[in-house]
Amino acid sequence: MACFCVNAPQVLQNSGLDVSQLNVYEQLEFVPFDPTVKRTEATLKGPDGKLFKTTKGAPHIILQLVQVDAEDISKRVHWKVHELGTRGIRSLAVARTDDEGRWRMLGILTFLDPPRPDTKDTIEQAMEYGVDVKMITGDHAVIAKETARALGLGVDIQEAGGLPSLDADGKIPKDLGKKYGAMIIAADGFAQVGKSLA
Repeated sequence: MACFCVNAPQVLQNSGLDVSQLNVYEQLEFVPFDPTVKRTEATLKGPDGKLFKTTKGAPHIILQLVQVDAEDISKRVHWKVHELGTRGIRSLAVARTDDEGRWRMLGILTFLDPPRPDTKDTIEQAMEYGVDVKMITGDHAVIAKETARALGLGVDIQEAGGLPSLDADGKIPKDLGKKYGAMIIAADGFAQVGKSLA
């Protein structure tokens, strides 16, 4: 596994590399990014006629697919994502299937996605009016904490694993306040929120 700790599209544009060489790959199928599964996927045919799949998405999601050297790769990816996140750098993982159809990690792409310039002022104004501002994000917890710090919010950001999900009929649980109120009030926000109440 490689760590491509760069902004990949920008590097490709400025690299002087002949990206037309990529035209020998034929895209047969493409599944766009889906926020519920947190990844995108494509099926490609290489110049040798072999089919393979590629995927890009949230590192913890891509790691669930990896079948080759999974334990070692998982440790290395978790460490790198955490290290990057402490500096506010977001990351995506990239993987592909091998000839046996097993997913292999290819590397990590990094990018910066700072809050909009007016976000901090908006939050400060809301707090002046007595609004208790909480962050709810799909980002990794370490990114959420760094973003919260930069915006002047508290950094007690919890992972969403402790949050309830909507009922089967899509309604909020009846015991939401009683069961989860104290936890929600105490936290400054929640990270890695997917299909929960957010």
